[in-house]
Formats: sequence, structure tokens, C-alpha cells
Amino acid sequence: MTDSRKRQRKDPRAVLPKLTLAGATYAFVIVTALSILIGSALLFFPRSDRLLDTALDGAVRVRSDAVAEIFAKSLHDDWIDLEQLAMDIPGTSEEGLRGLMEGVQGDGQRVSWVGYAGTNGIVKAGSGGDFVGENVSDRAWFRNGIRGGFARDVHEPLLLARRDRGTVQEDPLRLLDLARPVRDAEGDIVGVVAMHISFGWAERAVTETARILGIDAYLISANGEVIVASDGGRPTPAELEILRTARAGDQSSGRETWPDGEDYFSSLVSSVGYGDLPSLGWRLVGRIPAAAFQPTIADLRGTILVTGIGLVSILVLFTSLFVIFFARPFSSLGSVSQKIADGAPAYPPEYRATREAAQISAALARLQKLRVNDRRN
Repeated sequence: MTDSRKRQRKDPRAVLPKLTLAGATYAFVIVTALSILIGSALLFFPRSDRLLDTALDGAVRVRSDAVAEIFAKSLHDDWIDLEQLAMDIPGTSEEGLRGLMEGVQGDGQRVSWVGYAGTNGIVKAGSGGDFVGENVSDRAWFRNGIRGGFARDVHEPLLLARRDRGTVQEDPLRLLDLARPVRDAEGDIVGVVAMHISFGWAERAVTETARILGIDAYLISANGEVIVASDGGRPTPAELEILRTARAGDQSSGRETWPDGEDYFSSLVSSVGYGDLPSLGWRLVGRIPAAAFQPTIADLRGTILVTGIGLVSILVLFTSLFVIFFARPFSSLGSVSQKIADGAPAYPPEYRATREAAQISAALARLQKLRVNDRRN
């Protein structure tokens, strides 16, 4: 009967959980760390593409605005020089006028010609002595300049072409015109002063500024034609939505596939101007490749991944130290308590790492001492 009861009685040790306190601690820390790492990756990686698109859109806007403003300010500096020249002309002798004109022209690389014509349209003075005595009353710069400040879009020169007739030029000269009235001390108009600016300089200025800022820039005339392209291309409104938008003059930006088959983020500057510079009707489109920041994002993702793995490794290391100093004592106390329950003359080690471990260790020691004393008695 006794043997049967013993067989029916289950050994409590046979149903003890296999999971130890140390194992539970490791599992908790590792699962928590991996959950945070995976959750962060799932949150960051998809958002990084959207953040990249937002960054590219903002970058192309700012850089396109900068190219337009820097270029327009350079033209405005010429406009200020012309204003000062118009103020100096009335008080300057005819002999001194040519010196004034040549001083403004400089080396001729940027400004091709500076001249002054009376109200009758006859040129009274010009840089290099060019066109003095010519009648320019039918020129657009004279007709408009006598009425107020005037700026003319790129065009082929008539006077300079006549001067250079017979000269073979690889790149035909194209000019921008700036003109304004000259007034005497009483405020009466006594003539028109004009400046012909080489459009080759304008092309170089836009191209160089765009290169420095890391974008491609396209200067668009009032009729929607691309007149300067920093990359040498000549896209048309039929090929690109943003160029069709440029004709309407609306501010625009976005991602678009260009004729070369690549995606770019583009931004339209609806007006290229500065200060009181007369409007030329220009607009400017800047673009940045959609893949421009991909290497940086890839590096950032790699850095975040390596950092995450490193943090998990450090966490596992400190968890191991925690288990050794704080969890292992409970495992040892569990083994000793089992031996005491089985009647073995075992005493628990004295643990001081935590209050709880010290209490359990001391309690087991007292129980074992009482048990031994009872046996002796």
C-alpha cells in the first residue's frame, strides 16, 4: 500500500520549469533589445526615403533661388553702374565722355559696348570710339531707354555685327541691352546711355554658379525657350511639365523624369530679378538627381545598423554581468535549498550582492542549523 502511494506521488522536481532566472533575464533583455532595434529599423528605413525626397525638394528650391539671385545681382551691379554713368554724363565734357564709357566697359569680356546718344538718336560717345555719329533712333534700346529704364533679352547685335563684318566667329555674338535716360540738372531728358552685355558672360555666370551649388540650371526666356543650360542640354516644354509651367510663370517644384530617362527633383524660379533691375521676363529651373543623396542615406542606414548591433552587444555584455552577480546566486540558493529538502547536510553560501539573496541565504542557514540540532536531540 505504501509503495503504491509512493508511486502515485509525483516527484516535485520532475515538474520544475526548465526556464531558469538567468535564462529568463537573458531572454527578456535580448527580445526587448531586438524588438526595439527591428521596430526602429521598420520605422526609419521607410521614412528615410520620404525624408530624402523632402530634403532634395528643399535643397533644389534653395539652390535654384540662389543661382537666380546671384546672377540677377550681377546684372543689377551693371544697372547701378549705368545709373551712375547717367548721372555723370551731363557734367562731363565731350572729351571726357569716352573715358567714362571705357571705364565702365573694363576689359570688354563682360561689357561689349557702352555708349551715349542724344535725343536725336545720334551717338555722341562710345567705348573705343565705336559708332560715334551713328543714328540709333530705330534701335530698341534707344526707343525704350528714352522713356525710362529698359532691359532687352538676348539678341544678335546690329551695330556690332556691322563693325565686325568680315570677321569669322565660331560663336556668334549675342547681347543683353540695358538702357536708361540721361537727365540734366533741371530733370529734362538730354539723351540715352546704354550698355551691351555679352551673353557669353551670362552663360558662364549661370553655369559656374550652378556648378558651385551642385545643381543643373536652365535659364528660360520670356517665350519659354531655354537660353542657358549649365549641362549643355536644351529640353523643350513638350518634354517637361515644369517647362510648360514656366510659361505660366507659376512657382513650381517636384519630381519628374527628364529626357535622359533619369528622375530629378526640379524647382522653378518664377522671376529672375533683383532690386530695381528692369524685368527681362526670365525664369530659371534648377534640378538635382533623385539619387544624389542615396550614398549618404546608405551610409547613414549602415551606421545606424552597426550602432544598433553594437548597442545590443553592449547590452548583452552588461546583462551577462548582471546575471553573474545578481541572478546566479538565486540559482545556487535554489540548488542548496533542494539539497536541504532532501536531507543533505548542505549549507548555503553567504551572498551579499542583494538584500533578497542575503535574506534567503541566512534563512536557509538557520533552517539547516535547526534541523541538525533537532537530529542531535
